[in-house]
Amino acid sequence: MYVAGISAFAPTLALMYLVLRKYTYPAVQQPFFSDPAFFKLFVVGLIAGTLLFAVYTYLNWLNMIYTILFAAIQCLVMVVVMNLKRFHGKSDSVFYGYGLGLGMGCAMAFGMIYFLGKAIMNVGDNAPSVVDYVGLFLISLSFIFMISAIGTTVGEGVARLRPMEFALQAVFVNVVFSLIMWAAYINSEESEALFYGCVVMALVVAAVYFYYIMYVKLSSVVKDVLRMEGKTRKDIPK
Repeated sequence: MYVAGISAFAPTLALMYLVLRKYTYPAVQQPFFSDPAFFKLFVVGLIAGTLLFAVYTYLNWLNMIYTILFAAIQCLVMVVVMNLKRFHGKSDSVFYGYGLGLGMGCAMAFGMIYFLGKAIMNVGDNAPSVVDYVGLFLISLSFIFMISAIGTTVGEGVARLRPMEFALQAVFVNVVFSLIMWAAYINSEESEALFYGCVVMALVVAAVYFYYIMYVKLSSVVKDVLRMEGKTRKDIPK
């Protein structure tokens, strides 16, 4: 439980700070989003992610169809939460999508580490090794990177008034990521090398997509949506 909590919440809070610090006080005098609204979406994400993971534990993780459907459902839940009138065409919706995704990713990461950690402890008489803990942390980090990034993608779609177009993009990326994780699960008992190879590949895919969304696109997305609203700001971070 302690390992799961630290491995899920520590990187979540770190990513929250690293991404948002340029868009809020004191980096800018007028924040680009509301802190209370952001944390409300983060809490909603934690609750939604917990409920989704509870459903996930009842599915057969080795079934590829279930894996694809669950990846799509994760994105559709984000669309349902974000596709409210008060978020339409607003530049801060991008950040609220990020908060929602961070919460869902954190909850999924916590659940995965706790669930898989218990499974490892029940195999044989030995306690989990350092390699086992590293593997669990990489899985946790992968889920946080991916789900927070697709949450931001959904938020961008709502902000641009094209929710389904960007939701489909999020579904596609999440399905690719989920299939790599599925490949890791099916090889976990047969080949440790293949298992960790798939885990590392999933982490790379998630990290690259996260970097693209949060560091390559974010500032230009905010600028575009502000222009749609008829607003201009000269303090948009680059």
